[in-house]
Amino acid sequence: MQQLRAALAVPAIVSIFLLAVVGLQGQSREHHILVSVLDPDDAPVEGLGISDFSIDEDGNSREILSVSQAGAGRQIALLVDTSQAAARSLVEIRNGLTTFVEQMSAGNQISIITFGGPPRIQVASTRETSRLTDGIGNLFALPDQAAYMLDALDQTAEGFSRQNASRPLIVVLTTEGIDYSNTSARRVIDTIEESGAAIYTLSLRVGRNAFSATPNISMLELARQGFERDLVLERGPRNSGGRHRALLTSLAINNAIQDIISELLNQYLVVYSRPDTLVPPETITVRMNRQELTARGTPLRLE
Repeated sequence: MQQLRAALAVPAIVSIFLLAVVGLQGQSREHHILVSVLDPDDAPVEGLGISDFSIDEDGNSREILSVSQAGAGRQIALLVDTSQAAARSLVEIRNGLTTFVEQMSAGNQISIITFGGPPRIQVASTRETSRLTDGIGNLFALPDQAAYMLDALDQTAEGFSRQNASRPLIVVLTTEGIDYSNTSARRVIDTIEESGAAIYTLSLRVGRNAFSATPNISMLELARQGFERDLVLERGPRNSGGRHRALLTSLAINNAIQDIISELLNQYLVVYSRPDTLVPPETITVRMNRQELTARGTPLRLE
């Protein structure tokens, strides 16, 4: 398995997993990466070109062939917590999801999957905004149900792998409630890597009374479940070129969703060339040539 190596000493760098190789050109191969570029205020940066980027593979400089707007053509899964812990936040959750599908459904395939109880497909993959908004309107928290977020992430990422999805994206909206998943954090992180999906997660803090009707479990087990969930929420986005945000109140959901939308709509498709070798590199490093900018990236599968 290829490893992620952080380039901590160099500003404006993102190191990302190499997940796939695309397009053969003579003695070299084209590789495509979706890159988010942010300014010091975490706002997306527009108007960049080839001269703004540099790409290294294991320390070897590569030629950038083109930089363009990423556009549509994504396969998006919205994973939604409908456990008891989400009950008091469902209005804001519905509003945030509606904002997302209204702005992102054009040209993209979107599905909605719930994980209050075992994962369930609420809306199968579609480009139809009306089907998605109808499904969102039918989201309700399930009494006495814990979340199964890790199971939902694992099954969704595995599904993208089976479909050989070219631009998979998973957006997770969850609470800090109890998670009864049967899947380990390590497996989920590996499955995400294999799928090539970018992961964006929003976790909402909830009060203790949100757990009151959940079956009793030991404090040790509760701590273990929390550790597994938090590990995935931190490493899944970091390793895949996505992002994690912890929200203190459900009133912040819509703005956080809007930030994700803005980032996705302003991503760049960076195409570069690598000599045709049998041994793939362990790391790709995307450098921004303007020191104040930062970047995150996700390699693409064959398109």
